[in-house]
Amino acid sequence: MDETTEKIADEKANGKGWRQAGTLIGAVVLLGIPYYHGTPSFLPMEWQFYWWVGLNLLCLLIVPAAVIHFAWREKISDYGLGVGDAKTWLRYLAVFGGVMLVVIVAASRLPSLQQFYPRYPWARNSITALVLSEAAWLLYFLAWEFFFRGFLLNSMLKRFPAGVAIAIQTVPFVLMHFPKPEVEAAASVLAGIALGIMAWRGKSMLGTWVLHWGCAALLDVLVVCWPAR
Repeated sequence: MDETTEKIADEKANGKGWRQAGTLIGAVVLLGIPYYHGTPSFLPMEWQFYWWVGLNLLCLLIVPAAVIHFAWREKISDYGLGVGDAKTWLRYLAVFGGVMLVVIVAASRLPSLQQFYPRYPWARNSITALVLSEAAWLLYFLAWEFFFRGFLLNSMLKRFPAGVAIAIQTVPFVLMHFPKPEVEAAASVLAGIALGIMAWRGKSMLGTWVLHWGCAALLDVLVVCWPAR
């Protein structure tokens, strides 16, 4: 199938943007479920965290993957959950990772982040608790990155130019950071754009997953093991 034929097929499949409209509306619902129902009071604090991670996996990974496979009858690998162009996203990972290493070390000294992280205080109790916490965050960020840099980004790319698609997936990504410290919410604008470019260029969200989780894990470790005086 040549490029013109493929574009026509995509336009027929997507109608006049109805798929993208439905995807964005559905995204609001899927993001809202863990936000409002992710911390049931009947569970101890530690189990609330695992419940929240599981609910995010369901809403941000399993449900979108099911929609792609069963409703749209497309390959999940076409929506970022594949190796893609590994050489490209590995280069981005090396560059962005180097920059973020310096940023995270500096940011970990900020009082607002020292007080906010780790998100669940019980992770400070022991090395085992911290390791279990970061392992759960690894799964969480798999769902998070697939949702934004896989599902949303590639859905928008079916209809819009890359710049528009990257901007669209950045907006809800930033809004989900509003409950966090202001400095992190502000930084999420640049992060959303950078991660979107990385996933688009690399045709995969695997690199953004590793990068995002690595930054979060490093911040937790620094706050716990190197507290500001």
